[in-house]
Amino acid sequence: MKRLESVDHPVPGSPVGPGTSGAGAPWVARGLSMCLATALILTAMVSLSSAPAYAASCEAGAMQIVAHEDDDLFFQSPDMLHDIQAGRCVRTVFVTAGDDAKGRPYWSGRERASQAAYAEMAGVANAWTTSDAGVPGRAIRMQTLTAAPRISLVFMRLPDGNRRGTGMIVHHHESLMKLWKGSLKSIHAVDGSATYTGAALRQTLAALMSGFRPTSVRTQDWARPFGTGDNADHIAVALFTRQANGGYTSAHTLSAYQGYPAWIRPPNVVGQDLAARRRALRAYAAHDPKVCLKLWCPKSLAYLSRLARQYLLASRSTGNSARERGVTVTASSQNTWADETARKAIDGFALGYPIDPTREWATDGGKADSWIQLDFPAPTSINGVVLADRPNLDDQVTGATLLFSDGSTVRTGPLPNNGSPLSVGFPGRNTTWVRLTVTSVSPATQSVGLAEMETYANMPGFQPPSAGAKGDQWFYRAP
Repeated sequence: MKRLESVDHPVPGSPVGPGTSGAGAPWVARGLSMCLATALILTAMVSLSSAPAYAASCEAGAMQIVAHEDDDLFFQSPDMLHDIQAGRCVRTVFVTAGDDAKGRPYWSGRERASQAAYAEMAGVANAWTTSDAGVPGRAIRMQTLTAAPRISLVFMRLPDGNRRGTGMIVHHHESLMKLWKGSLKSIHAVDGSATYTGAALRQTLAALMSGFRPTSVRTQDWARPFGTGDNADHIAVALFTRQANGGYTSAHTLSAYQGYPAWIRPPNVVGQDLAARRRALRAYAAHDPKVCLKLWCPKSLAYLSRLARQYLLASRSTGNSARERGVTVTASSQNTWADETARKAIDGFALGYPIDPTREWATDGGKADSWIQLDFPAPTSINGVVLADRPNLDDQVTGATLLFSDGSTVRTGPLPNNGSPLSVGFPGRNTTWVRLTVTSVSPATQSVGLAEMETYANMPGFQPPSAGAKGDQWFYRAP
């Protein structure tokens, strides 16, 4: 098996230096007397050569790790929004309380604001259940959306360090920036629930990732120096997350999103995405008095301006063999005049039109029977792929087949039309190449393609065949 490494891929010209939904396994009740364990085994058996592949439970979802309760809404959407709309499992970790030295009434209100925003994005009632996030030795509050339990929020409640990172007197001037730089030995949650050294914070973030096992991890800008235009909490959280990422070894891509400096860049979020972001922010603002969207509020235009922008700066893959050196990419066709070439499908950025058309592969008018192939420089172990369709709402892959050099195949089913990544797991095999052939497209499709294609040997959530399994049978770990 090839050694799988973590690699940084910044956007050329950017300020960054080098650096589940699926088809789902059906559950068939044969009788009330059948025990659950037997039902799991009987309904989970599939054939290697012909059965569709599935993503397991809430593994292979998306996790956002941000500083404050509105950072996800302002800086990581519509990517996060698309995942929610596609039915993907989504968990957001808020590292600070975002309290602004205003005490429990304010920061608890911000937590309710985030809950309201996520319920709005999911289109369900704003009702949540409370539990612990499950990190051993740490009491961390987690909220799960009752009507859509695939969505959860984690509140670590560390003190707001203010925009400059100097901390606030009410918290004895503690801040994440000081913790990162080493001038502070430990930092205390505002509710007294936990104390963290820098090492403990990194270990906790890694444990949160490992417990959820996402294939997409999003954080903030880790390359911008402190004091150069972004909030110090944003940068510190990104730096701690990037370090913690080394402790999470399952298949995933870690992405960095630009914060406040994105304001001066051209708007790139339009149409339905922009309208949905505005609805989510309105739901949030009903519980956060500092976020006023009325026309007479001084900051209303600034808040609304942030919604029209999302900029992905860099990505770092763990286990994605498609991004290793020596991989070649060919396709049935590619749109060279718009720079939507086949190579863009493995650049680490699951983007496309309208956010960034230069980050996607698009065929030149291709529909069904279009294909893209990755050739590896040596035999490579693969037990899963992640596929992101072109995010525009016209072109969509509604069916496709993965073909491997050993002749085996795996069907993928439809890809989410908005570009939300689909994780496809299957029994591992060694291959020298893999080809994705599109078997069907939506009626509106003009030029089929992909925003991203990732290949992994460490895809989470899939169990090997049991000792008693016959032939190519394997087991899907269901919810």
